[in-house]
Amino acid sequence: MDEERIKKILDRYYRRDLHYEDGRILGSMYTKVPDIALEAFLRFHQANLGNPGLYPGTRELERRVVKFLLRLVSAPKGRFYGHVLSGGTEANIVALWAAREMGYRRVLATKDAHFSIRKTVNILNMPLVTVKMNRGKMSLGDLERKMKDKDVVVATAGTTPLGLIDPIEEIARVISSMDIFLHVDAAFGGFVIPFLRELGYLNQRFGFDIKEVKSVTIDPHKMGMAPYPAGALLSRENIFQSISIDAPYLSTGKNYSILGTRQSGSVAASYASILYFGWSGYRELVKRCMENTLYGMKRFSEEDFEIFVKPEMNILNIKIPNILRVKRELVKRGWGISINPSYSTLRIVFMPHVTTVVVEKLLKELKNIEKSYGR
Repeated sequence: MDEERIKKILDRYYRRDLHYEDGRILGSMYTKVPDIALEAFLRFHQANLGNPGLYPGTRELERRVVKFLLRLVSAPKGRFYGHVLSGGTEANIVALWAAREMGYRRVLATKDAHFSIRKTVNILNMPLVTVKMNRGKMSLGDLERKMKDKDVVVATAGTTPLGLIDPIEEIARVISSMDIFLHVDAAFGGFVIPFLRELGYLNQRFGFDIKEVKSVTIDPHKMGMAPYPAGALLSRENIFQSISIDAPYLSTGKNYSILGTRQSGSVAASYASILYFGWSGYRELVKRCMENTLYGMKRFSEEDFEIFVKPEMNILNIKIPNILRVKRELVKRGWGISINPSYSTLRIVFMPHVTTVVVEKLLKELKNIEKSYGR
């Protein structure tokens, strides 16, 4: 088949998808990334850091990406470790897998921890203890009642449903006298919280400036503006050694991740985005997303919609009756939306493509739907 015909076939399927440029995808933690990042991805698409000896240039790029990520998570001077993986799910699996191999036995997390934690405990056959929440955040009292030596505690810096930050400094104090592995899932919040601090929106620590934190998940392919797949796992100790597998045919003779082949065009793309935005560029991006979030909160409130919880980050939840019916209607009208059925909320992630114009269009749609369903 000739190339032109192939392109026409692919174009047919492409037109069936939603695209971020249209501003109608409201529930995703991804967005349109800079062209330079896509160019970097394609240029390095052959690289495979599962066999790093063949790709010393890409390996150095990974070191540079990890160095920037360590700055985001406030790592003090000293040696830390990290790899760019396929996403937050793989990073969380690797962190808990390493903890299990180091002798830790149970996992403690809230129900709003990312679904990858439930997936991980199933894969690893580790008991999961659900810690209660207090207004969407981990309850310190319930954690204290349930924790034991050799537990893994998973705290979240930017929960997927509500965008809230568990009280990580307080969790660290609660567990400080025990042998507990504290893992922080900052897949979304890692590229947001440092800039919210600088902008004066909040003052919360979540990273390696808290000595009890052993590992952190952070995703460049979310607010880091890198293309899929690009998550990362950072650690205070070399926890990767505890899960290494002999692979004699590889250049290093070892494998340290879930995947054997690590698609490493995303490493170059992540570095390209870091160079493109820089620290001040990311701060401006977060500022704009947060301003749009607050605009959305104001406008929905003005139209008598209930805000479920005041947003700490660029995720807004609006309480809506008949949420499943409303979702079906919005999807029929071409919106890519996300809901929290347990909270009966419409969840909007204010990524850069979700602007004030998008908010007004959505409000108009909801008012039309209201005429049919009411509140």
